[in-house]
Amino acid sequence: MSSIKWNYFLTIFQVTIGIIYFSAGLSKLISGFPNIIGPVWLIDELSKYGLGLFGYFIAIMQTVIGGLLLISRFRLIASLMLLPMHVCIFIIPISLGWEGTPYINAVFLCMLLAILFDDRKKLYSLINSNPLSFSLNSNKVYVATFVATWALAIFLKYGVGH
Repeated sequence: MSSIKWNYFLTIFQVTIGIIYFSAGLSKLISGFPNIIGPVWLIDELSKYGLGLFGYFIAIMQTVIGGLLLISRFRLIASLMLLPMHVCIFIIPISLGWEGTPYINAVFLCMLLAILFDDRKKLYSLINSNPLSFSLNSNKVYVATFVATWALAIFLKYGVGH
């Protein structure tokens, strides 16, 4: 497939996923807002278990990430932000035994992975870039903080009175 056609597909994937998540988030926040997919009743359902704030967080993040995906400049960061959210959204219907939703979510996951694959050189440069040079003092602070944090966590878990 030529690179021009591949770029068309990637743009279609980006806009499609962006609109889906943007509308899914707003439909949870604004009653009657049109959406393509996703439960508009999520916040109400989670509120029954004291998790209403989490429902609002999900809705806001869907709106923000979907909106970012609609801006080409933010495609990579939005795709990275969306990956863990979408994997969770993919796993939940499978766990609940829903019939068709996992297949639809699998298609969206493939679209998202295609976008990330296309940006693999940018991702590689982020991961493989030279780290900020740490001075000897910075390394000592890092190690001391690392050890102290673990020591505090262990003390709080198993310390005095347990």
